[in-house]
Amino acid sequence: MKKCIRCGTEKDISMFHKHKEMKDGHLNKCKTCVVSCIAEWRKQNPDVRKIEHEKNRIKLGKKTRKQYLEDRAKNAKGRKTVNLEHSHKRRMQKERHKSTELDSFVFEEAVRLKDLRKEKTKIVWHIDHIVPLNHKDACGLHNAFNLQVVPAKWNLKKSNKNMDTYFCKKGY
Repeated sequence: MKKCIRCGTEKDISMFHKHKEMKDGHLNKCKTCVVSCIAEWRKQNPDVRKIEHEKNRIKLGKKTRKQYLEDRAKNAKGRKTVNLEHSHKRRMQKERHKSTELDSFVFEEAVRLKDLRKEKTKIVWHIDHIVPLNHKDACGLHNAFNLQVVPAKWNLKKSNKNMDTYFCKKGY
């Protein structure tokens, strides 16, 4: 049993927080008194916690909610684009091909170009592989040098055929 110095009641030792520097290893105030003291202090000093949070936010390099929402609105991609980028990364891992900065940059630019062309022409565009990934004669890579932005109708008609069938055989 121990007596609380704040409320003056005698309580079981389990009702006191542990504190290494005290003789008996427990704080002099009971848990309920500690909670009420903290609540009173927070009511009297509401800005102190805000200042602590702001310091931690700056220390960790995080944005405020307002900054985050502004950046998100400026760089809005949309759910389909995010899913497309995710499948691109997953495909790169699946093929055990090391994705370079160039591959990522070219893919992001292709996504932007696809969206821009859709906005301007009002038709759907796809990101296509010049040499198909799965074909009986050749298998292309999923990298920067094998990507192109083409109309969706053309890409769906092409399927997994090579580009040679769509170019003139005369060399131009």
